[in-house]
Amino acid sequence: MSERLTITPLGPWIGAQISGLDVTRPLSDNQFEQLYHAVLRHQVVFLREQAITPQQQRALAQRFGDLHIHPVYPHAEGVEEIIVLDTHNDNPPDNDNWHTDVTFIETPPAGAILAAKELPDSGGDTLWASGIAAFDALSTPFKHLLSGLRAEHDFK
Repeated sequence: MSERLTITPLGPWIGAQISGLDVTRPLSDNQFEQLYHAVLRHQVVFLREQAITPQQQRALAQRFGDLHIHPVYPHAEGVEEIIVLDTHNDNPPDNDNWHTDVTFIETPPAGAILAAKELPDSGGDTLWASGIAAFDALSTPFKHLLSGLRAEHDFK
């Protein structure tokens, strides 16, 4: 059986779909290296129809490095590194606007692994944008201006 993943770009700057990978099982070093490089190149990758448990999600995430425990959202039972976003009529979403994930802490995580468990028939979309592509598209003078600036994101 081949360990070669199929990586299909979804747009010119961001996003790819990966097939040929079952993340419910431990990945070989070869599979992980392909996944890792796909994330670096495409920034957001999609692995469809993966019935991953919170424990398997944590194990996969640990391959990428140290994990973060979210200071606000509730955690999956017994897996504090995995948060649960459960939205419904009695618990409307509070993160359904443009945002970045936990950039208000001193050292934000490099990434996140989202495992959707239940989705509506329509809507519920999660969208991403490439800050790298946005910066690269700027004029050279504007890049120089921005490169000298600093910003602080405060949760308050």
